[in-house]
Amino acid sequence: MHHLLNKALVIFVAATLTACAQTEPQTATPAPPPAEKPSSLNVERTDVRSTVATVEAVDLKNRMVTLRSLQGRPFNIKVGEQAVNLPQVKKGDRVEITYTQALEVRMAEPGEVRGDRTTIVGGAEPGAKPAGIGVSETNITAEILEIDRAGETATLKMADGVIASVKVKNPENLDKVKVGDTIAIKYIEALEIKVLGKKR
Repeated sequence: MHHLLNKALVIFVAATLTACAQTEPQTATPAPPPAEKPSSLNVERTDVRSTVATVEAVDLKNRMVTLRSLQGRPFNIKVGEQAVNLPQVKKGDRVEITYTQALEVRMAEPGEVRGDRTTIVGGAEPGAKPAGIGVSETNITAEILEIDRAGETATLKMADGVIASVKVKNPENLDKVKVGDTIAIKYIEALEIKVLGKKR
């Protein structure tokens, strides 16, 4: 979980916090601002990347497939037992790979504590063209322990006690949260692989 957790924190501080926007309700006679302004946070980001690679080799015994990227770089992927059609994959086949990251950040509800991860893996039906998908969802809550505007960092404490200090890309957005706030982060990773067959 820590690997996904760290990625979620980096994205939260370096990317999503930059997209935060705080809105004030409009009234005919606005009341004076409170001594301490309540924090507001509601961010959603999605990043989808796709590429096509070529199968260089298939090791059925170890369920390892060697691919070559469009830039000519080889890389290996481990194929799970769910991929029952792996024997159909041959050298020279083209493979479409789609990687999706989705992140939602909001203020946590009072008393909300999260620190869980779920993973779903699926594959094509036997006899169909080889394909597979894996989805991992991580939900965590983190308390803001410290905001260092001079150092442009924020220190967060997760529900499991892990403390991380992260660098903020746009420091002005540190004004949109305060020490003591608890944020809820949902981070989703999805990897989809489809075998397209040989190039005609």
